[in-house]
Amino acid sequence: MKITMNNYVIKGIAWQVNGEVTNTLREICNTIHQEAKYKIIRNGHFRKVLKYEDADNDESFYIKHYTAKGSIDRMKSLFAPSKAKREWDQGFLLMDNGLHTAEPIAMGEKRSSGCISDCYIISKTIPDGVSLKAFLLQLQKSPSGVLQKKEMLRNLMFYVKKMHDAGITHGELHAENIVVNVNNPSIFYLIDLGRTRFRKNVPLTVRGQELSRLLYSVEELCSGEELLELVRCYEMPRPVEILEKVFATKRRIWHSRTRKSVKRNNVFKIMKKGGYRINMRAGWDVDRLLYLIEKHSESLREKRENVIKISPKIGITIVSGFDEKMKSVCIKEYRYPSLLKRVAYSLIHSPARKAWLAAHGLLALKFNTPQPIALCECKKNGILEKSYIVMEDASENLPGNEYVNQKFSKLYNESDCRKKRLFVSGLADSFRQLHDGGVYHADTKANNILVRELEGTWNFYYLDLDRVYFNRTITRDERIRNLSQLNASMPNCMTYTDRLRFYKTYVNRTKLNDEDKEMIREIVRASIARKHVWQPGALVF
Repeated sequence: MKITMNNYVIKGIAWQVNGEVTNTLREICNTIHQEAKYKIIRNGHFRKVLKYEDADNDESFYIKHYTAKGSIDRMKSLFAPSKAKREWDQGFLLMDNGLHTAEPIAMGEKRSSGCISDCYIISKTIPDGVSLKAFLLQLQKSPSGVLQKKEMLRNLMFYVKKMHDAGITHGELHAENIVVNVNNPSIFYLIDLGRTRFRKNVPLTVRGQELSRLLYSVEELCSGEELLELVRCYEMPRPVEILEKVFATKRRIWHSRTRKSVKRNNVFKIMKKGGYRINMRAGWDVDRLLYLIEKHSESLREKRENVIKISPKIGITIVSGFDEKMKSVCIKEYRYPSLLKRVAYSLIHSPARKAWLAAHGLLALKFNTPQPIALCECKKNGILEKSYIVMEDASENLPGNEYVNQKFSKLYNESDCRKKRLFVSGLADSFRQLHDGGVYHADTKANNILVRELEGTWNFYYLDLDRVYFNRTITRDERIRNLSQLNASMPNCMTYTDRLRFYKTYVNRTKLNDEDKEMIREIVRASIARKHVWQPGALVF
């Protein structure tokens, strides 16, 4: 690929440009610090992604802005290429090898005494392109999507194999870093090339790592059989071992993302203000956050309509924001009347911090829960007084018991009955995946599961996360405890047949053995002892 490079300095930034500086590119370089002119795609502490749209010429560009994390990062730039420079070079090498990526247009570096403080890379928007994940979601909604999905995924595996055979590894190969041409789904583009490497040969272990990362990113959109077929398309030896690596990848990502949620990085920031220690998402403003917490406290004091729950230990409200970006949030306040507990939670993780970590853990493992926005802890003389967790407002979804009462208390036709059967199976699948993923939620009552109805399916959102535990083998007693919590809190319109269907789907068996029957008896006994909603008669297996 023939490239003509030109060098320019514009407003203290040294630019390397692929070709001539057009009027559009000059406008971008001159206004790159004026974020009001751009659409913000990602607003991290050390990395921002902006989009510039030129309506006159019907084209658009993405701009990545990297900021040095500190003096060590700046010193490194004296001896190693910047992040923008690496991505710039990798993009051209990729195209030289016949693989598609977003075309790099310009790369800029701002230096002081030879050290880089900021660097930028500008790329053209990929025409007719959507992320692989978004395209798979589109195919799921299409009647003809099954065959198209199968063909597209086969082509994807051939593409990945071609990439590896050429000695190229991406480093972060997942469904958001692969773009598909919607008009020709056999054409793929690689983006986010910062960790891309070129080598003589790609070892089998590295191929397996990249494949397992890619399969993990599409796991929720593909069946186990489809994932196995994809590995076979790649012609990887011992395909079952690759699927086992997917589980290991899941654990690694869970561990990494939960740790990141309590550190300062591109996604999260940590600060102290107004007597609070705050962990929050980087895109949020701390003053607005504290304003929302104050509104929450006023609502609890005045017992307004937006109060969801209030007790000596807990206060939950839905607080409206004051702009389009923050329509409303849910704030859960943890209070600690006992001095002993205040001292204990000053030394170990408080319930709010446990819920914050658990929410990010669930999201990393691809389970649904309202997105956590901030964790605020208030200490006085080193002793924890109270803490808050701020989450997105998911109140448009119904708790499981209310949803079942509304939708299934009266069934008018076969279509209603079929919908109920599908709902029961979907909820049981979610429970099985939770337990098979090594996640134990200590309180799985129906009102701790929000239900969002979609077209032909449901999403289940888990709440009350301060007693969620990860990376463990779920014991028989724990399974019985969880299943009886849900069973006891489900309304009586869930029949014995529905409850048996749930259990069969949960254990993934159509015929019950003696061990299953004994477990069901124990679930029924535990459900009755809870004295919740369900009032069963005699049930004998």
